[in-house]
Amino acid sequence: MFKEYGPLSTQVYQITKPIGRSLNGDLDYYAQQLAKQPGRILEAGVGTGRMLIPLLQKGLQVDGLDLSAEMLAQCRENLAANGLTADLFQQDLTHLQLDRTYQAIIMPTGSFDLLPKEQILTVLQGFYQHLAPDGFLLFDTILPSDFKPGEVTVDSFPLDDQRGILFTSTSEQFDWPAQKVSYSHRYELVDQGQVVQTELSHFVLYWYGAMEMRLLLEKAGFTTISQQTGYGQDTTSDLLTFRAQRA
Repeated sequence: MFKEYGPLSTQVYQITKPIGRSLNGDLDYYAQQLAKQPGRILEAGVGTGRMLIPLLQKGLQVDGLDLSAEMLAQCRENLAANGLTADLFQQDLTHLQLDRTYQAIIMPTGSFDLLPKEQILTVLQGFYQHLAPDGFLLFDTILPSDFKPGEVTVDSFPLDDQRGILFTSTSEQFDWPAQKVSYSHRYELVDQGQVVQTELSHFVLYWYGAMEMRLLLEKAGFTTISQQTGYGQDTTSDLLTFRAQRA
């Protein structure tokens, strides 16, 4: 019934998060952190290539991984449009199995929070196993400070003179014990005033305390763990970035 990042949501993502758009400064921050990285990098949750393509354009060697076939198809189109190539993989991060290791694995903005919390240790262990010695993991988590249960927002995104996508987001539940918030997302493709396609998504985001995440990273085997708030620019931000080293 529900599908995260199907064809309609991928089109909306492409419009709202185009290639090279920095979200709260994430693109500049990650580019700076990776600037002197000589080896291969993996972006987990690559999406349509919003960050992947600018990093490739800076001369970095980056692979991309995503669960969504639609997102990866759009990413390939965006790569071709920019005259670039990259190795892309469709995999579930809870069963990560690639034939290579990386000097760095990154997961910017809120993608990490979409992963199932009951399997997050398995994900972190998978990242650890796919890092070369002295490689590092760099990722963001976001605290749900602006979540308002029951709030409904509606947006429209024109595709051409006749068609557009109507997007309705409903904030459902703030679950304190489970540390998660949930949304119901509805995408409707409208052609000449008629809804011709509908896509439904049940969007669940988990959050983590700073000490909780450090303990999880240590349990997965990581060392030299550090964190920053608001990419080191805003101490009041609800965004935490963790960097953890493989021994």
